[in-house]
Amino acid sequence: MIPNVLVSISGLPKTGKTHLAFTFPEPIKVFSFDVGSDFVRTKFSDKAVDVQNFTLPIVEAEDETWALPVWEAFYAEYKRIVEGQDYQTIVIDTATAVESILRQAILEEFQESKPAKKKLATNEYVARNLRMNALFTRARNNGVNLVTIQYLREQWVRREGSDKAEPTGLLIVDGWNQTEGLADINIEMTTKEKTVVVGNKPARKTVMIATIKSNRFDREQNGQAFEDTNYNEIIALLLGG
Repeated sequence: MIPNVLVSISGLPKTGKTHLAFTFPEPIKVFSFDVGSDFVRTKFSDKAVDVQNFTLPIVEAEDETWALPVWEAFYAEYKRIVEGQDYQTIVIDTATAVESILRQAILEEFQESKPAKKKLATNEYVARNLRMNALFTRARNNGVNLVTIQYLREQWVRREGSDKAEPTGLLIVDGWNQTEGLADINIEMTTKEKTVVVGNKPARKTVMIATIKSNRFDREQNGQAFEDTNYNEIIALLLGG
């Protein structure tokens, strides 16, 4: 029997992250903070995929409270869906957006008693970590697959003896930095152009490349790359499913 898995899929925009997530077992529930989910869903018309969109408000004032209502609505529905176990797979598209919303929501909670507060102190990120951790724990404990989708960002570090951070040239997950530690499988998406034959004529095609960065099932498969892959192919490699 194949266990439920927690999977992190990261990559630059338009590299096939959402497409790969939609190949997971159905029925699928998508919590979408990205306009791309509805479009990708049209490519899976034969699958049971429910997309719930969360539209962020237009914020024009610095002191406007906007994130807390969005987070509370999302998390209440997330708990209901996970505990109801009516879906085999839950997709958060993107978890980059969810982490950003949660961080602002926690700041707004503090501002209820301290209106002048402008940012969270280091020790105040504990609340953010606990709530993000709960997303993973609830899915694992209730036997559903969880796919979190993240963008990538350039890594910046402060060199020894320097008072300014500098880019390293490396890309890292944009969002919660503990994501890959909690996921069973971490996948990074890229694309490449290749020549294919269409009607006896060569043509250029963009293919998705999914690379297994790390996983807890078979470490020898770390670094394995797939073209235009899907859930079944990845699970068969890692779990023999």
